[in-house]
Amino acid sequence: MGSGKSETARELAHVLGRRFLDCDALAVAAAGRSIPEIFEIEGEVGFRRRESEILAEVLASTEPSVVATGGGVVTTAEGRARLAGAVVCWLRVQPEVLAARVSDGSGRPLLAGAESDEALIARLRGLAAERDRWYGEVADIVLDADELSVHGAAAALATRLSRVRGPMIGEGGLEDRGGEPESDGADRAEGTGPARIRVGLGQRSYDVLVGPGVRRLLAAELAAALPTTPRRVAVVTSDGIGVDADVGGAVGTTETFTVPAGERSKSLATVEDLCRGFARFGLTRGDAVVAVGGGLVTDTAGFAAAVYHRGVPVVFIPTTLLGQIDAAIGGKTGVNLPEGKNLVGAFWQPSLVLCDSEVLATLPAAEYRSGLGEMAKYHFLAGDGSGPGDAAAMAALPLEGRIARCVALKAEIVASDERESGRRMLLNYGHTLAHALEIAGGFGLRHGEAVAVGLVYAAEVARRLGRIDGDRVAEHRQVVSAYGLSASLPEGIEAGELIDLFGRDKKAVGGLTLVLDGPRGPEPVRGVDRFVLAEALEAIR
Repeated sequence: MGSGKSETARELAHVLGRRFLDCDALAVAAAGRSIPEIFEIEGEVGFRRRESEILAEVLASTEPSVVATGGGVVTTAEGRARLAGAVVCWLRVQPEVLAARVSDGSGRPLLAGAESDEALIARLRGLAAERDRWYGEVADIVLDADELSVHGAAAALATRLSRVRGPMIGEGGLEDRGGEPESDGADRAEGTGPARIRVGLGQRSYDVLVGPGVRRLLAAELAAALPTTPRRVAVVTSDGIGVDADVGGAVGTTETFTVPAGERSKSLATVEDLCRGFARFGLTRGDAVVAVGGGLVTDTAGFAAAVYHRGVPVVFIPTTLLGQIDAAIGGKTGVNLPEGKNLVGAFWQPSLVLCDSEVLATLPAAEYRSGLGEMAKYHFLAGDGSGPGDAAAMAALPLEGRIARCVALKAEIVASDERESGRRMLLNYGHTLAHALEIAGGFGLRHGEAVAVGLVYAAEVARRLGRIDGDRVAEHRQVVSAYGLSASLPEGIEAGELIDLFGRDKKAVGGLTLVLDGPRGPEPVRGVDRFVLAEALEAIR
């Protein structure tokens, strides 16, 4: 009582294009009496019997409906059994908030006699203590609604319902991709609202929103993305990011944790600092981490979220092009060791990713180029015929369309191979040399710039193995060049040192492994001869 379930259910029915039914109203109509009168004449037992009979009749109908039940329907075994065949949503509201909503409790028999504020709160606490365990038993979805409007609660429920049972939306309602990413987000990025790409991973599925200003949707999207409304949110960012994360009024407390800028902060020491900070803040498994920044922030904050309390929800707001098309998507988190990049980490999927193209406007030119190197990779993962023609087609898209296209490609690959046991290794195309260059150069070369060199190197290795011809190598060089990126090795790096570093790559399972192009597109290839690797390095000097 007082949770707003009838109004929220009515709004939800409108959103979903379904019939709305209110069990309390139906009970009043059937009895010809008000609820207090039914309680007075038939007692609570009689009312519960009527309530159960009406619920059975409503649920027996084949017409899709949204039903507002009486709050006490869960107090009987019969009522709980009837709810077993439905998708049950619990609007959870604290007794103190309920007390303010129901005022003096008039017209509510179970609150009769609770005349003072203290007595009313005490009565509501008693009902919560009795009922909450049953609500938790039957509920498929739990929504903390203390500070949500009717519209906000209905929107959050609509999104969660689509994830529980697939698309449920009627004409004019909200959209859900049912686990399938959009093949191309360009049409939705051009003035029709943000592109929404679904990363389909069953219960770990989540949405990636792409478009100008989507970071401002954080508060609205947070309620739908998380299983419960967090009481605390730890915001992790880095020096000089300057992008706010407004989590809205529903969250009780936020605290910001700043990671020092620079690749050297991508370390176990940083993760320890974050986790200790989370502990001092009082962060629990029911709370959340929001990471605002580039790959450094999403990798370290994501890993900290994965290991703190054995996993807390994390939301990413990537502020670099590289982060938006790669680092923030797919759940790979990790930090570096002196022996190699990303050697310690975890697979921990975010609950939501907001790729705001507005924040890229102030990105330094070198950082933007780094993202373009990763974007070039996707031209060769797009299927047969990818190359200069595909590069031209992608270049013709607006920025938001290009980002959405890359996100959709990665989402589809991740959905098919979350833990990198096979197909996901394709996302490492160009990365074996890239990681070696970054380590050998003391991280002086930006990741995307190193990937661009690595793409052309991989093509040169593949040609020497007879997997592709010279024209296909030329396509790689043209795509990289179209983005204004270098395809040559930096000066002063020894081939032997790079090849030795190849062996530290995470893909080196059962021997050195590179992702190489071929007749069927890029695929993992093991056991490449060291002489071939060295010869291909000379070809890109």
